[in-house]
Amino acid sequence: MKVDGKGRIVIPKNIRRQLNIGRHVILRIEDNKIVLEPIRDPLDELAELVVESKIIASKEPEKISQIAEQELRKLEKG
Repeated sequence: MKVDGKGRIVIPKNIRRQLNIGRHVILRIEDNKIVLEPIRDPLDELAELVVESKIIASKEPEKISQIAEQELRKLEKG
């Protein structure tokens, strides 16, 4: 690999895919070596949770209604 004038390297696409490297990584030095560790973008994780909850909600709308009724009853009693 080459390092450009600004100290940058390009991680080949096949390696990025294999290691699931997105937009953020942790870079540290261990035993005089550079270690690059992929990390998940918190916004990507949040987006996945939102999509997942929408899918669950669309599959079980009656369950959501039941839970909402239960919570309302708790509020009325409390």
